Amino acid sequence: MLMPQAPTQLLTIHQTGQSIPTSASPTLSPLNSTSPPSTQTDPSLTDNPEYLSQLLKDKRQLAAVPNMFMHIERLLDQEINKVRVNLFNLSTRPKMELPEPNGEKKIFQEKVFIPVQQHPE
Repeated sequence: MLMPQAPTQLLTIHQTGQSIPTSASPTLSPLNSTSPPSTQTDPSLTDNPEYLSQLLKDKRQLAAVPNMFMHIERLLDQEINKVRVNLFNLSTRPKMELPEPNGEKKIFQEKVFIPVQQHPE
């Protein structure tokens, strides 16, 4: 048995966070087969503060309609975390390089006696 399709309402969310109903028509325009340029291939586009601020701005706008776009919120949070890790992973300290060992390896041992009656921990 087919259920009648309930009327849908499309919302337009502006930068101010205001949502305005745009159409009650259940038909949507077809998607284009061309995808937007991927920023995943170029880290210089995703690892900058402007991109992070845009993501945070998008998250604030999305907060105007809570629990409506759960998957988008999750994806946005993942992208924000990824950009934060890339931006704030401060690796200014150079990697420590030790000199090559010379001579044979030696193992040293020393017994240390601890008075357990005086220090039971």
